[in-house]
This record gives sequence, structure tokens and C-alpha cells, in this order.
Amino acid sequence: MPRSSALQDFADRPPWTRPGFVASAALMLLVVIAGVLIAVLAPGGDGNDVGDGRSPASPAPAESDPEQSLPTAMPTTAPAGVQWELVGPLAVPASATAGPKQITGTSASGFAHTPEGALIAAAQISTRASYSLGRDYWEPTIESQFVPGPDRDRMLAELRASDTSPADLGSQSQIAGFSYQSYTPDTAVIGLVLRAPSAGTPRYHVLSLTLLWQNGDWRMQAPPGGAWISVNRVTSDLTGVVEWGPQ
Repeated sequence: MPRSSALQDFADRPPWTRPGFVASAALMLLVVIAGVLIAVLAPGGDGNDVGDGRSPASPAPAESDPEQSLPTAMPTTAPAGVQWELVGPLAVPASATAGPKQITGTSASGFAHTPEGALIAAAQISTRASYSLGRDYWEPTIESQFVPGPDRDRMLAELRASDTSPADLGSQSQIAGFSYQSYTPDTAVIGLVLRAPSAGTPRYHVLSLTLLWQNGDWRMQAPPGGAWISVNRVTSDLTGVVEWGPQ
């Protein structure tokens, strides 16, 4: 065949049948295969690790903190929907939303994990722990709803050694208000205001009560030395106090 005919025949052939094209394609195929082998055999790569669809560099999603969604705003007005019920001669608050959820003859528990729940727990637990209601109330309340510790044990010991028969209605201090001192989902410090029985100028006792969220409920921390007087302040001034009590 003449040289010109050979050249013409080569030029007329499809490009993928030309020797140069075939060689280039073979080289590219080898490069691709080598790249796949490197990716599969590299440390940490197994060829099947598709995970959950995120790239290896993608950060894991942050876990939500349940306490971040809990309310923490301290009430500046009296809680709505509260009913006052008598426990012996003393009135205590109860709410369908804030608790207590469980009430027995002498105890109340199951308070909401909210500032309002802590407030009602403070009123219920401190009232039921009062020596004036008698041993049937204060003993199970202090044993089961106070944070265990030396102060709680001393309070129990002193009450058991004293005369704690129920007191008269006219000698009892009734809840008259509150003032929040601090609040977190773990700890609430509340000033519970009690109106002292008096024929003259009204006097008030402000008990600084600390409650801790433990085992799914609010529990009272015993006062230092197991004596309420250590957290009691007497005043006639209700500045900064939210008035709250039975009507």
C-alpha cells in the first residue's frame, strides 16, 4: 500500500482505535485504579465506611442538655392557680401544675422542677416539718424530704427529745409572702415570709430556705445546727416581698 494511502487510512480510523489514544486511555485507567487502592488501603479506610452520611471531618452533633430547657425565671408575682388547704391549723399551697402530686395524711411530695414548684415545696415541706403540728407530721417529713446530713440528724434528735405536741391555732404563724434569693435547676434559695400572731404592729418571720433537686423532687436542706432560728429574720418591713398566702 502506498505511504499516502496508509496515512489516509490512519486518519480515517475512529480516534479510540488509534494506538496513541489506546495507550493514553490505558495509562489513565492505571492512575484511577491506583487512586482507588490508595483510598481503600489508607489507615482508617476500609472501603465500606460510609458511617452516617457525614464526612470524617464533620463534628458530631451536640447533645442537648435537658436542664437548658427548664424554666429558671424567678416569680415576681404570686403564682396563679394555687389553692390553699389546711394541714392541721396551718394553710399550705397546692397547684395542679406545680404540685404536690402525692399527698398522704401527713406528707406531700412530687413537686414540679420549676421555680414555682420549688416555692410550693418550700411552703409545704417547712410547714409539715414544724414542731407545732406534732410528731406524726414532722418526723416522716424530715426523715424523707430533708437532705441527709448532720444538721438534719441533729434536728430530728432535738425534736424527739422535746415536747412537740400540736400547738393552738392562734399561736401559729401563717404564710404571708415570699422573696426569691437565687434559683438554678439544682438549687433554690427562697425567703418564705410568715406572719406572726400579734395584736399590735404586724411582725414577720423571714425563713431563708434552701432546697435541692435530688432523686426527682425538691428536698429541704436542714438549717445550720438543725435550728430554724439560724435562718430566721424578724422584720416589719415587707419591701421586696411578694405577698402570698391564704385569703
